[in-house]
Amino acid sequence: MFVQLRRVVLKLAIPAVISNLLYTFQNIVDAIMLGHYGDPRVSLSAAGIGGMLYFLMFPLIMGLTTGGVAMIARRWGERKFEEAKRTFENLYTLLILLSVPIALVAIFYGWTLPVALGADQTVTAQAYRYIMGVFTFYPFAVFMAVYHASMRAAGDTRTPMMIDIFANFWNILWNFILIFGNLGFPQLGVLGAGVATGSSYLAGSSLYLLLQIRKKLLLSPDLLSRNKMHLEIVKKLFRIGIPAGVERGMWSLTSFIYTALIFSVAGALGYSSFQVGLKAESLAYMPGFGFSIAATTLVGQYLGEKNMEKARRAAMESAKMSAGIMAIAGAIMVLFPQYLAYLFTDDQSIVHLASIYLFLMGFTEPALGALFTLAGGMRGAGYTTMPMIINLTGLLGIRLGLATLFAYPLGMGLIGVWLGMFFETYIRAGWMYFEFRRGKWSRVKV
Repeated sequence: MFVQLRRVVLKLAIPAVISNLLYTFQNIVDAIMLGHYGDPRVSLSAAGIGGMLYFLMFPLIMGLTTGGVAMIARRWGERKFEEAKRTFENLYTLLILLSVPIALVAIFYGWTLPVALGADQTVTAQAYRYIMGVFTFYPFAVFMAVYHASMRAAGDTRTPMMIDIFANFWNILWNFILIFGNLGFPQLGVLGAGVATGSSYLAGSSLYLLLQIRKKLLLSPDLLSRNKMHLEIVKKLFRIGIPAGVERGMWSLTSFIYTALIFSVAGALGYSSFQVGLKAESLAYMPGFGFSIAATTLVGQYLGEKNMEKARRAAMESAKMSAGIMAIAGAIMVLFPQYLAYLFTDDQSIVHLASIYLFLMGFTEPALGALFTLAGGMRGAGYTTMPMIINLTGLLGIRLGLATLFAYPLGMGLIGVWLGMFFETYIRAGWMYFEFRRGKWSRVKV
C-alpha cells in the first residue's frame, strides 16, 4: 500500500519539483548575470526589490488559484469532469480580469516600493526599471499560473514542467542578450533582466494556447465561451481562496518588513548578501514546494473519492519524502556555503555574509520541507484558514519579533535577523504538524 502510494506521490511530485526548480533557476539566472553586471550591490538589490513587488501583487491571484485547485481536485476525484472544467473557466476569467489593473498599478506606482524601503536613488531607479520590464507582461504570468494550477489539480504535473522548461530557455537566452547587449541588441542591464523574465511568461502562455488548440491538454477552458460566470463557483473560490490570499499577502508583508529591517541594520551590502543567500537556498527548498503540490492534488482527489485515510497517508508520505530530500540539500548548504555564494558574485563582502546565512538556514531545510507539504495537503482539502493563522502568527509575530530582538537589544545585527528566521521555522513547522494531526481538514466541504 505504502509503496504504491509513494509511487503515485513521486509521479506527481517529480515533475512539480523540476518545474519549481526551473522557476527558481529563472530567478537564479537573473541573479548570477546581474551579480556580474556593474555594481552587484546595486543590480542585485534592484532585482530583489523588483521581485518583491511582483510577490506583493500576487497574493489575491494565488489565493484564488488555491481555491480553484481545491475545487478542481475535489471535482476530479468525484469524476465530475464538466464541473471541474467550469471551475477552470470561472477561475481563468476572474483572474485575467484582475491582472490588468494590478499590472497598471505596478507600472505607474512601482517606484514607491524602493523609496519606502529606504533604498538610495541609484537602487530605486534600477529597481523601477526591473519592475517596468516584468509588469508589462503581468497578465501572461497570471495566465500561466492559472493553467499550471488547474493542470496539477487534475493530476497533470508533466505539462506545466514542459512549459517551464521552454520558458526557462527563453529567459536565459534573452537575459544573455538584453543584460549585456549581445547579438546587436542594446545593453539594458537590470531592465533587460526584467524584460527577459516578463517575456518568458508570454512565451509560456503562447505554448499553452498552442497545446489547447491541438487538444493536448487534460483540462481546457473554453476561452471564447459566452457563458456567464457562476456565482456559486465564484463565491467558493473566494471563501477558500481569501485565507490563502491573506497568507500570501502576509508572506509579502513580512518580506517588506524584513527587507526594511535588513537595510536598517546593514544597508545595501546586507540586502544583496541576503538576496544571494536566498537565491542559493531556493534550490534547496524547491523540492518542498514540489511535494506540496503533490499533497495538494492527492488530498483533494482522495477526499473527492471519500477516502479520508488515503488522503491522510498521501500527505504524510509526501511530507516524509520532502523532509528527507531537503535534509540532503540542507547538508550541502551547511558544508559548502561559500561555493554556493560564489556562483552569484565574487564580491568578498557579499560572499562572507551570504555564507553565514546559508550555513544557518541549512539546518532548517527538513523542517521547511514538512511544513510546506503538510500545509499544501490541508489547502488541497479546502482547509485554508488554520494554515493562514499559523503562518501569519509565525512570520509576522514570532519571526519578526525574534529577529528584531536579536538584531537590536541583543546587538547581534544582521546575524540576529537571520537567527530569528532559524528559530521561527522550527516553531512553525511543529505547530503545522500538530494542526494536521488534529484532522479537522478532512471534514471540510468543498
